[in-house]
Formats: sequence, C-alpha cells, structure tokens
Amino acid sequence: MTTIYNLFLTTLFLASFALGACSNDSTTMVQQPQEFIATDADFANYRTWTLVTSAKGPDPAGILGDAHAAQDSNITRYVYVNDGNVAHGSNGEFPVGTRFVKEMRMPDGTVAAVTVMAKRGGGFNTAHKGWEWFFTDKDGKITSRGADLMNNMCNGCHSVNANKDYVFTK
Repeated sequence: MTTIYNLFLTTLFLASFALGACSNDSTTMVQQPQEFIATDADFANYRTWTLVTSAKGPDPAGILGDAHAAQDSNITRYVYVNDGNVAHGSNGEFPVGTRFVKEMRMPDGTVAAVTVMAKRGGGFNTAHKGWEWFFTDKDGKITSRGADLMNNMCNGCHSVNANKDYVFTK
C-alpha cells in the first residue's frame, strides 16, 4: 500500500511540475539575470559576434570628439554585439548582459584600441542605466573597467543617447 501511495505522490508531483512548466504565467517564466559581472571570457572571440557597423576615417557625425580615434583618418572602427538578435526590451532598453565592443584598427590591421560597454544592471551605475565601461586588449582581456572610466567621459558622451539606452549604433 505504501508503494502505491508513494507512486501516486510522485506522479502527482511530476504532473504538477509539467503543467507549471507549460504555463504562460509570468511567475514560471525564466527571469533575466539581475546583474551581469563581465570577465575576460565574456569578451573572448568578440570578432565572431555580429558586426553591427564599420567606418573608416573621421567621425562623420562629429559627435565622438577625440574618443574612439574619431579624428584619425587612418583608423577603421568596428562595432560588434554579443547577440545579433539582441533588441531593446519592452522598456526600450537592452537586456542585462548585452555587450558592445568597438575595435579601432590601423590600415595594416593592427589593433590600436578596444573599448567595450556591457549592460551590468543590478544596482550598478544606475544614473547611467547600468552600463559598465571597459578597455580590453586585442584578445578581449580586460585592462581597465568601471562606472566612471576616464573620469566619467564614457558616461558623459553616451548620455547624449540616453533615450536609446546609451547606444549609438542601430
């Protein structure tokens, strides 16, 4: 009798779990991470990500100032995103974990600089929508990071596009 009772309870539990997994109830849906703390591994192989745009020469819009080698007519800037399907969420913001890498290359292909922005989220840099700013080497290894990188230059320039979640690329 105990074996039948245990079998009944196991079947009931499995059926409840299966029904809950198929539910459209938002409480059973997978939640986005609250905070994403990037490591070197999160930027490795960034050249295999989706290439968003590339541009050679001075910044045609004139909004970059001296950032990202914008005044150097020899530099080509490449922007990659970690997920080609990443899109603004229903609130108009990129999801936590989104990463953009901007690589600046010389005409011979040598990497001059690499800058990164990652949507960290959580309670990080809340005045600037949770973005963290980085410098990495050509292999994606973090050399510098922070909310106030370069005395808040990243926050300051990117805040011009606060209505597009601090991102200039489309």
